[in-house]
Amino acid sequence: MKIARNWLQDYFDDPLPPAEELAELLTFHAFEIEGVEQVGDAWVIDVDVLANRGSDCLCHRGIARELATILGRAFADPLAEPLPEGASCDARIEIEAPELVNRFSIAEVRGVSVGPSPEWLRARLEALGQRSINNVVDATNYVMLSLGQPLHAFDADKPSGETKTLCVRRARAGESITTLTQDTYELSEETLLITDGSDRTPVAIAGIKGGAHAEVDANTRHLILEAANFNYVSVRKTSQRLKLATDASVRFQNQPAPGLTRYALRDVVALITKIAGGTYAGEVDWYPEPKTAPEVTVTLADVNALLGTAFTEDVVEEVLTRFTWTFARTGAGWRVTVPWERSDLRSTPDLVEEIGRIAGYGAITSAALAPTGTTVALDPAFALAERVRQALVAHGFSEILTYPLRQEGGVTLVNALGSDKRAVRDSLLPALAESLERNAYYAPLLGLSDVQLFEIGTVARGLTKDGYADERLMLALGVRLTKKRKGVNADALVAQALAHLEAHLGVVLGTPIEEQVREGVVEIDLAELLAQVPAPSHYPTPLPQEGGYTPASAYPFVLRDVAVWVPEGTAPEDVAAIIARAGGALLVRCDLFDEFTKDGRTSFAFHLVFQAQDRTLFDEEVGERMAAIERAFVAHSFEVR
Repeated sequence: MKIARNWLQDYFDDPLPPAEELAELLTFHAFEIEGVEQVGDAWVIDVDVLANRGSDCLCHRGIARELATILGRAFADPLAEPLPEGASCDARIEIEAPELVNRFSIAEVRGVSVGPSPEWLRARLEALGQRSINNVVDATNYVMLSLGQPLHAFDADKPSGETKTLCVRRARAGESITTLTQDTYELSEETLLITDGSDRTPVAIAGIKGGAHAEVDANTRHLILEAANFNYVSVRKTSQRLKLATDASVRFQNQPAPGLTRYALRDVVALITKIAGGTYAGEVDWYPEPKTAPEVTVTLADVNALLGTAFTEDVVEEVLTRFTWTFARTGAGWRVTVPWERSDLRSTPDLVEEIGRIAGYGAITSAALAPTGTTVALDPAFALAERVRQALVAHGFSEILTYPLRQEGGVTLVNALGSDKRAVRDSLLPALAESLERNAYYAPLLGLSDVQLFEIGTVARGLTKDGYADERLMLALGVRLTKKRKGVNADALVAQALAHLEAHLGVVLGTPIEEQVREGVVEIDLAELLAQVPAPSHYPTPLPQEGGYTPASAYPFVLRDVAVWVPEGTAPEDVAAIIARAGGALLVRCDLFDEFTKDGRTSFAFHLVFQAQDRTLFDEEVGERMAAIERAFVAHSFEVR
């Protein structure tokens, strides 16, 4: 969220600190800062507002209130002014999908003159990366950036019918809408629309973008201004389905408070009548279930126990006072009335966190944990998993960690992260097989004749009778051969690894090993092994960490083979050294794969791997290196086969 310092200043009488200092204050008390830059005459702070504060801080008012609390300054809050009783207007509202609408408010303005915005308004919007459109649309964007409440302006003369009616309904199958940007979207029945109440023509995708049907243009004289609060899940799913993200959809996905709508209408009506003329003609507000400000109780013991501090009651009350929240003493603590727009504050730990961050993290001193006098029991499953890891690593296997969410699985998610992550896995084998296939490609780069991988992880085999995931700790291991070797197959190598595991753990896997392996992979329930091993007295000693880490190149490698006749008795290491010198920095691997002697000469054949750290290699570059290697052979009186 980009925030302009000169805009923040509107909320304070005394001058604010410079933008860099404001950014530092926010960093240590509230949010991470992505950057600070000067745009024209304005200093702009890019604030990373996380989801828990998106409901109230994706706007200048929210950030200004944070700074007022941090600095302990008076704050001119536009929401502190009581709303007047709004006169009813001629326009009407019809809500056909109340389950997706929390509140829907509209106001009418007649006699406007649409044109360019004043310079101050254009400058403020453009400093934040917004494009100025006209005075009416700019006013709605300005109020959204001020209060965090998205708004939309409709040309009230374009909807048909004598009574101007906006209807909120689900889209019909096969219905489409053309938006203000002249893009057409095919809609599904899950899409929420705002439509012309008379002929049901869509005029907006609710919470996301307006339609061209009721667009405000230079001929507009009569406005219907809309400020609503839609179901955040519906907005998010529609935005993802249509691949259409807007400033409005981002805010609705963060659940702004329904109480904002009439404040936003009040401010946008005032701004429009000031810069575009016109007369306020009343409003209509549909709000069937008004939200009330919640109350949360907290005690001094709660604060100090959760934060590890030794705050006094005076410190806690001083912080609560800086928030300007209403609170009252209740025995050992306080009953705090939380502002209705702070949807992130619903429990005592939430409140304690707020007290801690405003008091300052520096007030939380580092201290050793007091001894509890209790002994933590060893986790037998964890100890077994460590022993399995060490046994398989010693046998030449590498461990992998794969994503637990897949397209299909044992337990389906209600809110899936994506079509390919709809369920919790019910087996480790599919991901293991994919990893074997993927890593087999890189075997030449690593000089491997086969890829040996294993994973220890949790799977979900459906639900228990109590409705919880039936989780099981599993072991999967597999082998993929990258070169054919006489008498060797993947199943046999896996069986050897399982036999090694049996011997190392002193267990019996039950079903004969050779019957468990299929296509080079096998999966075992570790509960079967856990029942056979004695209770551990300690965790296994970690394996020593040897060697360093060299970043892998992100660019493709190129394979070449070379075979050469050399005098009998020549060591293959000497030939490899000649190849390495001639191959240069682009030659990253040289492996001997064939050798035989005949008529006083020995033939050596090598696999060569070329790769660059900074670019994709061209055939010409590799060809030059191969030519250099051949010249080096000739210089040593070797014969290239």
